[in-house]
Amino acid sequence: MFCWCRVRQITMPSGTSVTAWYSCYSADDCFIDVAVIPLTEDYGRVEGLCGNYNDDDTDDLTPKGSTTVDDRVEPITYTNSYM
Repeated sequence: MFCWCRVRQITMPSGTSVTAWYSCYSADDCFIDVAVIPLTEDYGRVEGLCGNYNDDDTDDLTPKGSTTVDDRVEPITYTNSYM
């Protein structure tokens, strides 16, 4: 099985790292994986598409500018709130 992969890593000034893998197994079987690894200093101080990093997975889908989670929110609506 053929796999073509490209990896990019960015380290933020805070030390948090973001790594992205772009992989293709065929012309129509490609995907992107992203890993965000925050520092412990970021605990409870971040929010966004990857969650809130506060050990409470019930509030990870809070749209930007909101303090409540709506389980019925469409994924595209949630995503667009951070654009």
